Amino acid sequence: MPKQRLTGTLEQQCEFLYGMAITKISQGNYTGAKHALEEIVKYNPDFRDSKELLEQVKDQKSEQTYLVWAAIIGAAVFIALGSYFGPRNDFVLLTMALVGALVGYGAGNLIRSYRIARLWKE
Repeated sequence: MPKQRLTGTLEQQCEFLYGMAITKISQGNYTGAKHALEEIVKYNPDFRDSKELLEQVKDQKSEQTYLVWAAIIGAAVFIALGSYFGPRNDFVLLTMALVGALVGYGAGNLIRSYRIARLWKE
């Protein structure tokens, strides 16, 4: 989709971008929300709670990235294990990759939960 040129007053533009950011957050699109909020903060840093929301979105994006990497690493480890034992066909390796991704994602969530629990105790 090509970039859309915004028209109207700065307040109207910020209102549009803020609404778009909220929609993107509800869809789990933290990258899109981050870009919209960065534009608001760049031109009107005191608009609503855009600074605080931007920090929350950055945290969510970081957490999302962490979990994706955990799933990728899990898939890679399971593929390596499957390759070591010499599977009969590629379907076995594909299944190992899927199981590894799920295990990696689960392990990432477990580690993240443990870290959050430790932060709450401090």
